[in-house]
Amino acid sequence: MKVNLTPEMIAQLDGSVMRMIGVATELTSLAIEETERLQAGKPEPIDDILLRKRELVDEYEKWIKTMARQQQILMHANPTLFEQLLQCNRELTDALSENKATLKKAMTVSKRRVETIMRAIREESTVPTAYANNGRYAANTAYASSLRPAREI
Repeated sequence: MKVNLTPEMIAQLDGSVMRMIGVATELTSLAIEETERLQAGKPEPIDDILLRKRELVDEYEKWIKTMARQQQILMHANPTLFEQLLQCNRELTDALSENKATLKKAMTVSKRRVETIMRAIREESTVPTAYANNGRYAANTAYASSLRPAREI
């Protein structure tokens, strides 16, 4: 099926391709920045990145879905712009792949930290107390040396 587009429609299409090049480029930059922050291992918030990334991903996905339904129209885009978009998409895919791997590593490290803290809390809560079940002092209770009751002489 042949689609005839007016010069204005082609200009509009080229404009939307340029916009998506910008979106893909910004998404790539954000993914790289997020990856760098995560790899640094600092407890630096990434909420600013996540919010902007979500906005751009929504816009990009919406455009991709629209173009998937209108593939014949996309063939009228400027070939140079279209090739730039494909290159940006490849770079975005690479950046997101590295970002995903870094996120998995960061989540694993966080999970291990939480497990270590929880284990320490559980172990500390099982230290025997100085009192027996009847509420009286239990002389045979094992204490850390700094926690032993003072002896009266």
